[in-house]
Amino acid sequence: MTFFRNRMFLEGIALGGICGIVIGSILAFTLGESSVGAVRRVIHDRFPGKLKVPFQYLSQ
Repeated sequence: MTFFRNRMFLEGIALGGICGIVIGSILAFTLGESSVGAVRRVIHDRFPGKLKVPFQYLSQ
């Protein structure tokens, strides 16, 4: 447990944790956005006419 007294070790753990969280968040956001786009494409390919907005009802 003497390595917890070393300040550089603790700073390295803190910096590594922060960088890991940032990089992990960027990767998760990127993969999440691409999967949402893929799901939207699949839905649009299977039901192409269902996603049209009925513009005649918008003015009421």
